[in-house]
Amino acid sequence: MNPGWPGEPVRVAVISPYPTVRAGLRAMLEGADGLDVVGDASPPGLGRDAEIVEADVIVVDVPAGSEEMLATIEDILPGTPLVVLTTVGEHVSQVADGGQPARGYLLKEAGRVQLVAAIMALRSGLAVIDPSLAAGGGGMGPHLADRPSGLLTDREVDVLRLMALGLPNKAIALRLGISDHTVKFHVGAILGRLGASSRTEAVMIAARQGLLPL
Repeated sequence: MNPGWPGEPVRVAVISPYPTVRAGLRAMLEGADGLDVVGDASPPGLGRDAEIVEADVIVVDVPAGSEEMLATIEDILPGTPLVVLTTVGEHVSQVADGGQPARGYLLKEAGRVQLVAAIMALRSGLAVIDPSLAAGGGGMGPHLADRPSGLLTDREVDVLRLMALGLPNKAIALRLGISDHTVKFHVGAILGRLGASSRTEAVMIAARQGLLPL
């Protein structure tokens, strides 16, 4: 297994019964730093693709009325963290109550920053639930708690957006034309303002509170 972010890219696979959805998700993720999209598949073809089986995190598009699809994926790929793209909170309560590995639950219209941040969080062992799904999903398992945040400066938001894409300090410094030391200072300030203990947690808190422009 890859060690995750930072370090080796996180291997990501996409699962959907619809070819156009798979293509769209791949296009969204393939340009993201820190990710390696290793393949995509429809649910019937999961067990035949070694790259899908070996993925670190799997993004799953769940069509309405296809609740059994998640159970099928769990049987074929036990223990693999899933980012579930859905429109209803029912999927959250159905899966998260079972003591499963880390899961992410996002709305289908989630943007690139939210999706990448959720993948990074899951790879670090955290669970993520879109607030609107959590509000209607019933008894959920562990997820990142909402925390009060201080107001971020414009430069801190710039750094935060690049953190969400998985960039290390040196790459952020090059993108923004500032020194590594200044980036390190901003990262520390961001973690402090958001009450986060890690870069991944900071990104997820910011995404949940709408602090990351999509």
